[in-house]
Amino acid sequence: MIGDQLRTKMILRGHPSCPNTGKCLQTAAEKGVDVDCELITDVDSSDFRAVSPYGVGPVLHDIDFIVYGTTAVMSYLDDKGFGPSLVPRNGVIRAIMYQWAIVATECVAANMGDNMNKDELASLFDGLEKQVLNPPKRGDFICGDFSLADIHWSACCNLLEIAGAGDLISSRPGVAKWYDKVKSHPSTSKEKIIPFTVLPSAEDVSSGTLQGISINV
Repeated sequence: MIGDQLRTKMILRGHPSCPNTGKCLQTAAEKGVDVDCELITDVDSSDFRAVSPYGVGPVLHDIDFIVYGTTAVMSYLDDKGFGPSLVPRNGVIRAIMYQWAIVATECVAANMGDNMNKDELASLFDGLEKQVLNPPKRGDFICGDFSLADIHWSACCNLLEIAGAGDLISSRPGVAKWYDKVKSHPSTSKEKIIPFTVLPSAEDVSSGTLQGISINV
């Protein structure tokens, strides 16, 4: 175990078919944070609205603190967990990170799911191909060094593979190489876990099961 163990496990509410839930799980593993998971089945239920009044998920509980929304949860985990921040210190590179995170969230995710638009996704992955072949600094990832942008995209890639659209990745050499690097990237916290492995599997998605993360227990 690296550093002091957090007092108790956090609780993440989400769904295995939601890329945003995967992003939060992967961030937790990157930062060495243990989480238990609860499934969101109805965003309009009184129980869910009691913790997320606008029906926004995922939701993270840390003892008596509750935060909801992907960006907020990822930011909290990045700050609360162990190891260096996943947000670049350089202002230009940080802006590029947020830019590619937004593309994944607002463009890629919007074209996934039951109404998948592979033509639009192909255009987006062409853009990612150019980016990973020419990052703003030397390195294997979207911004050179590993950052939250890589988590935003890899969580989407995982679900696209499960949906049978893995050719969007494998047909682009730069993206395929980047994705392999993400899959084997060790935890930023130095804990003995490969964060990509906590993303939902095909079985998890089909069964509606959300697995927690146990690193320090």
